[in-house]
Amino acid sequence: MPDSSRPADHFSADLAAVHVDVDPRVTPLTLDHRGRTLRGWRWDDGSDAGNAPRVLFVHGFSSTSAGSRQLFVQAARHLVSRGAVASSYDRLGQGVSDGDFSDITVRDEVEQVREMIRETAGDATVHVVGHSLGAVESALAAAWEGERVASVTLWSPAGVIVDDMTVHDRVMGEPLSAMRERGFVDLQGMAVGPAIVDDVRDGLDVYGPAAAYGGPVDVLHGSADEVVPLEYGRRFAEVMPGGALTVVEGADHGWSSLPWRRRLFDALDRRIDSSR
Repeated sequence: MPDSSRPADHFSADLAAVHVDVDPRVTPLTLDHRGRTLRGWRWDDGSDAGNAPRVLFVHGFSSTSAGSRQLFVQAARHLVSRGAVASSYDRLGQGVSDGDFSDITVRDEVEQVREMIRETAGDATVHVVGHSLGAVESALAAAWEGERVASVTLWSPAGVIVDDMTVHDRVMGEPLSAMRERGFVDLQGMAVGPAIVDDVRDGLDVYGPAAAYGGPVDVLHGSADEVVPLEYGRRFAEVMPGGALTVVEGADHGWSSLPWRRRLFDALDRRIDSSR
């Protein structure tokens, strides 16, 4: 856990990272993907400034556009207070978008992220920020959409999904034997279907293609990540030409403490400021 012996001004800064004095304007978004609707949100300051930095958040496996425990909401509000515009979508089968979770595949989700990038960038570029499986898909999508991507930020990238499903016969710690017995894995009330397992086992490479993105890549990974071991984040930083790894001591997979989230937001501020 974070050090409770730190001076009070550090705690004030931690709180300030997730607190804003003025609520941003929040606008619902929709995006078509092969005849189905992705739904999401855009956060901005209401000024419609066309030159504001654009940021796209991409959520993790079975999560939503709000992020884990409002991670993306907090990040978006923080960024808007610093003059940026942020967007985030639920992928198909998750949140309030169309589709069933049991039908999702990584390859199709990469295509969804590509469409999000094109929509968010418009005639400019976008900073893409992904968490967990969304980080993996962001790296893969950025390799295809490089001219539209100003930077890629990967929080706890879940490259472990390949080893989990091909070597360890599991998903998020749950054995895939249940899928063979009844056709799905019950993941805390969400049905993981065979589509994603078949997709991953069909030679999915999450590292090689990502190396085609040549822009700046910030990988942040917690040393105490209980879902994705640090080695998977380190691998992305090594294979992507612009990659740099920051290890946050003690942080878990969901970045479930204010000091850890402050580290994420501070890194985003530096990246976006460097591109202005």
